[in-house]
Amino acid sequence: MAMRVKDFRISQVWEVLRHLDASAVGSKRTTLKFNKVNQNIELHFPVSSSADICALQKIPGSEVCHQGKSAKAVVTLDKTQFVPEVVNSVISKPKSFWIDSPFCSDIKRQKVLVEFSSPNIAKPFHMGHLRSTIIGNYVSNLMSSLGHDVHRINYLGDWGTQFGLLNVGLELGQVSDEQIAANPIQVLYESYVLANREAEKDPGILSRARQIFKQMEDGDFAETERWEKFRQYTISELKQTYHRLGVVFDEYQWESMFGAKDISSVIAELEGMNLLNDNPDGKRVVKVGNRNVTLVKSDGSTLYLTRDVAAAKHRFQQHKFDQLLYVVENGQGDHFIALKHILKGLDHPWSDGITHIKFGRIHGMSTRRGQAVFLKDILDEARERSTIRQNISKNTRVGSDDKSAEVLGVSAVIINDLKQRRQKDYTFDWEKALQMQGDSGSRLQYTHCRLCSLRENSGARPADECNATLLTESQATALVTEIARFDEILRASYLELESCILVQYLFSLCNHINQAFQHLTVKGQPPEIASQRMLLFTAAKIVLSEGLEILGIEPLEKM
Repeated sequence: MAMRVKDFRISQVWEVLRHLDASAVGSKRTTLKFNKVNQNIELHFPVSSSADICALQKIPGSEVCHQGKSAKAVVTLDKTQFVPEVVNSVISKPKSFWIDSPFCSDIKRQKVLVEFSSPNIAKPFHMGHLRSTIIGNYVSNLMSSLGHDVHRINYLGDWGTQFGLLNVGLELGQVSDEQIAANPIQVLYESYVLANREAEKDPGILSRARQIFKQMEDGDFAETERWEKFRQYTISELKQTYHRLGVVFDEYQWESMFGAKDISSVIAELEGMNLLNDNPDGKRVVKVGNRNVTLVKSDGSTLYLTRDVAAAKHRFQQHKFDQLLYVVENGQGDHFIALKHILKGLDHPWSDGITHIKFGRIHGMSTRRGQAVFLKDILDEARERSTIRQNISKNTRVGSDDKSAEVLGVSAVIINDLKQRRQKDYTFDWEKALQMQGDSGSRLQYTHCRLCSLRENSGARPADECNATLLTESQATALVTEIARFDEILRASYLELESCILVQYLFSLCNHINQAFQHLTVKGQPPEIASQRMLLFTAAKIVLSEGLEILGIEPLEKM
């Protein structure tokens, strides 16, 4: 709730600020700070004109600092008004206290589609899919929290020669439907690997795979029925994995949804706009910058990009979106440049709303049993390691029937990912991910659990209203200031779609909470002081909980 001068009307600050350059007031460089030297709460923001500087000179407690050609304003806020407004606002609107702040109220609410996760059937749910799932869920949660109408799409790869190979592998391995139903993703993947291995020895296998896929394209009933059964088996198991991650999709789409009719429409549009060129080798290509991008192969079959064009058109027809976000790893940059170029060439102005949310790769993530292939193995490993660590901890215990170990394991994996800069590769380390000290998901959960147990352990109830005269300690003021920064952080995280901004803030918030734990004792204090401190810790718990939920983590109450 940084910059709540509009709410406080401290020395009529807002009346002046509203006349300043809006870009300065909403700048990422606008921030709230607790000055440890003079114990003041200060609002820092850039000023961009002499008129702004003149206006600021009328505000009591304001100062303008010149730094070369730029200038920065510092406004000292009245703690007696600031502290209760922050705490009372969080308590009264725990699920939306940030939404009307100057940092968030000017964000234009839009219809946003987010495509993320999007694994391929018969191939392992690899770590790229894990990052797409975690980051896509965070982006969706963040946008929802800021008032956008968000629609989450999982676009599964279920088409292509790979399914012919899969069928061949199932035949070679003599795999029954019962075996597939029992463990679909692993059995289908192993069959696919078997077919590829045998195809290296026998070129006829690849020809057979192409023939089977051609039968699927032509609508062969037996092949199509089997393929649909594989899809249902797979989606059922995927949903179990997504449930463990706390991820829910509004819609599952399939690559195969966009068949001959949709593709023919795209090709006809391209021809009508003179965008499609014929190569001597029989390929049909579109010029994208200095590249020729293939849309139709020499044998007449289409590629993933062609179906992506059809999918984007379908999504706009269905949802009339303002933004369409694709959460896909860095290496697919050229693909999305081509997609946007083609849609703009087809005169679809809504293509300006398409954005590729890029991310780097994870290295070194493996289980005790070897290199990880399936996401469920990683989640199982995280749960097992969390159980071991909690059982040897002096402070916590996780019972064998307790879901806490599962949540802690998932928290470790998610926080270890989201604390990284999105586009950078990183190396996964189990020890760092699960440590109780330092920057980890376990530490965030432990702090939240301490806040949850405080009322029971102290016997104190939070006051109905905040009284700033009973929260004058520097640790209390610092914690209130940090709580007030939540909307500032949400805006910064939103502008860059960088989860690490929010994660680092939550680590900082926990530091302030733990400092307050040490100096602001609740148990054994006079009732009026205990209730005020309890109210402050309750506000801190709300902010920590909301931050965790935006990151896609279920806050624990006991561990």
